[in-house]
Amino acid sequence: MNNTGLIKKEMSRKIILLILLFVTTCEGFFSIDLSTINNETISRLNLTCLYYDDILINCDYCVYQFYNNGSSTTINYDCIQITNTYKSQSQRCQGFSDTTDIGYGICSPLSFELFDISILCICATNMCNNNFTTCRSSVTNQIESNSSPSVLPSIISDLSTSISCVDTIYSSDSSLNISSYCGGYTSPYIDITKCNEYVINNTVLCVFMMSEGYQYPMALTEDSYNMYLATLIYEVIQFSQDSTFEEYYNSSSSYFYVNWNTTYNNDNDTTILDSETCLCAQNNCNFNVTSCLAANRSISISIQNSATSKFFLFC
Repeated sequence: MNNTGLIKKEMSRKIILLILLFVTTCEGFFSIDLSTINNETISRLNLTCLYYDDILINCDYCVYQFYNNGSSTTINYDCIQITNTYKSQSQRCQGFSDTTDIGYGICSPLSFELFDISILCICATNMCNNNFTTCRSSVTNQIESNSSPSVLPSIISDLSTSISCVDTIYSSDSSLNISSYCGGYTSPYIDITKCNEYVINNTVLCVFMMSEGYQYPMALTEDSYNMYLATLIYEVIQFSQDSTFEEYYNSSSSYFYVNWNTTYNNDNDTTILDSETCLCAQNNCNFNVTSCLAANRSISISIQNSATSKFFLFC
């Protein structure tokens, strides 16, 4: 059998397996119906923002972050899509309210953060996060002119119950002794030991990801799970609009599962790239995909739709 035949056979096997797994009535993992996001324009404002060392379009808000530890300064530029992924952080900052997502102010540190000053600014005009002055001016102008954008919807129920998750980096058998959360933390000014303790005490959501044969179980905290989910949902939407990707995703009140693959030819060699991700909120439910799909702790209000097994299904 040639490479094309093998690829089709493998894809068919995966599709049949997924159909057998998900022929059921499913419930909503999320607090809103995500099919409305999939069927509508991804971004309401379609802003252009600075994003790390690049420029990104289709943003709802632009973000400017400033950190100083007394001897050095770090500035981060970010883009918000789908939901306000900085909501938990802005609640620790002056100059923000519940009536709008935009604002600016000085932020109080978490238990492991080491800095003399931290500033967060979220704005809603093109390239407004170029620097703090432009970000602050954008926020002030929109608030004073009563033209602030409406608050973005939350995508998942608030999670606050502490659970335990498998995390390959901070597991006891890891020589690195640092969590995934701490290893990729936005600010470089952190106490690693205290950060790991924070993760263990504030984990609310577990992730299991398998990509190219490698496993990546992770723990998400109260202030990181919405950011991870928003990124994952945005990727799902992008892949669903790209004909080179085969994709399946589904949710219940206890898990969210995504599986995609794509193929490309290079010098007569055919390569299959694939990934599957599962999220759950039950102690150590991210040991593998099977344990994630078996999780039975409901974290969201059920969405009562009949489920039919097909690609791009959301209940």
